[in-house]
Amino acid sequence: MKIVALFDKSGNIHALFHPSSEPDAPKLYFRPRKGQRAETLEVPSELRHLKPGQLHAAVKVDLRGGVPHLVARTKSKK
Repeated sequence: MKIVALFDKSGNIHALFHPSSEPDAPKLYFRPRKGQRAETLEVPSELRHLKPGQLHAAVKVDLRGGVPHLVARTKSKK
């Protein structure tokens, strides 16, 4: 499953959507601001059961290695 994510240089996702595979569906895209970019990314198999709002909260973009990919967010200790 793929999503289109709008994210910043730190890998924080600002918005995401599931692109439609229907041939007559509207074509949606993001217009990134300075310091942002948008990419179509594969959702990790262990997170595919999540709804979009849950997915948004559970992932971030890992930019190491030059190719962005989604990874699970680590829980911060308080």
